[in-house]
Amino acid sequence: MALSVNEASPDFCKGNCVDPMAVMRALHTLCADTDPASLEARIEAVLGGIVGATSVLLALWDEEANDWLPRSNDRAAAIGDAAIAGPVPLSLLSHAVHTAKPLVVADALADHRFSMDPYFRDVECCSAMAIPLVRRGSPRAVLIFENRAAPGAFGDSQLETVSAIAWLLIVTLDNARSYERLERRVIEQAQQLRDAQARIAALSRSDGRAQIATNVLHNVGNVLTSVNVSAHVVSKQVQESPSSRIADVAQLLSEASDDLQAFFGPGGKGQHVPAYLRELSQALEAERQQLLAELQRLCASVEHIKNVIAMQQSYASSGRLMERALITDLVEDALRIQEASMSRHHVQVLRDYAPVEIAAMDRTRVMQILVNLVENARQAMDEVPGERRLDVAVRQAAGSIVVSVRDCGCGISPENMQHIFSHGFTTKTEGHGFGLHSCSIAAEEMGGSLAAYSEGPGHGATFVLQLPASPAA
Repeated sequence: MALSVNEASPDFCKGNCVDPMAVMRALHTLCADTDPASLEARIEAVLGGIVGATSVLLALWDEEANDWLPRSNDRAAAIGDAAIAGPVPLSLLSHAVHTAKPLVVADALADHRFSMDPYFRDVECCSAMAIPLVRRGSPRAVLIFENRAAPGAFGDSQLETVSAIAWLLIVTLDNARSYERLERRVIEQAQQLRDAQARIAALSRSDGRAQIATNVLHNVGNVLTSVNVSAHVVSKQVQESPSSRIADVAQLLSEASDDLQAFFGPGGKGQHVPAYLRELSQALEAERQQLLAELQRLCASVEHIKNVIAMQQSYASSGRLMERALITDLVEDALRIQEASMSRHHVQVLRDYAPVEIAAMDRTRVMQILVNLVENARQAMDEVPGERRLDVAVRQAAGSIVVSVRDCGCGISPENMQHIFSHGFTTKTEGHGFGLHSCSIAAEEMGGSLAAYSEGPGHGATFVLQLPASPAA
């Protein structure tokens, strides 16, 4: 979509000279919006005003569509076939993407590289400027400026200024789009969980499998803790985003607006602004990478929830699915699911993995047991002062694989040890007594065992899962 900007802001650009006040308005744009569609429109309007464009086109690379798409409000109109006049000049876009370099064209209609583009059909004159925004070696966005009033409307000074500002704007836009995708994913997964819980409740009412439903809800609850922690981390990071520091630059420029020539001239404070903006763009990029990592952890937790639910729904109707797996990979997945919780409670995880063979095992049920053991160990250390340490060991024994999870928590008394795997037994204030019982049953059904050891209150506890080392078929 082409957004007309000159009529709305006629004083942004005079000839080929950039109005310094326009730079301040562009920086204010970063602080004004977190909604991607609104922010994209503001980027087009402000940058178009700086260079004196009659219209601005913003094309974004969409990972999901694996294609170039116009800005959010125009996503229904994809870039399309080169033979059809589309929402952007495909020849200019292709040139910018291929060369990954800015381009200024005095008149696209007089340039053989672009004159045959269907986009320019029925156009008499069009000055153009294309700026690709490159990240990790490939263009991720392309800004195309047009002026159909006169040829040669854009110059090198405008190109340099807009290129510097545009990168920071696109990083902010990319972060806003990441926040939007994350929020949408959390909403979708939450709805899937509610639907799954409703199906499980219906299953228990119709078939009398209340125990299955209880086990699912208990295990899902463990992983939901990690989901909630990830959502909290993302929310806090958004609130503390370094993008708010742009307001400081905008305020500095506002204070110097009466004499910007001296401000940006030799010895002026404005000499530090470009370096500051570069550092800020690096901080925004680092923030984006952290958000993506948190999103991956959240997706891994949700995927485990879906696997647990799917496994329990087929609990009585199908045989166990045996897969080739390395037990240390499953242990790492379980620790990764609980990583945020461990960090929040200052628990140090120590690993002691001996070489083990790949074996055939029910991955989902083993994961179910491991997540329960790790979560229980973490909870046992909640009230422990000083160092909190979780020791996880993997060993290959004669005909079996052994995983031990040892904590330095509250320990287990001899009288409680006798009932630790009993149905309904719990020492937790808000516990239900189903977790360890279901884990013990699952281990036995896989041909293994689950045992507990403790020297008593205050001496921690060790849980040992033993599984048959069946050859991997």
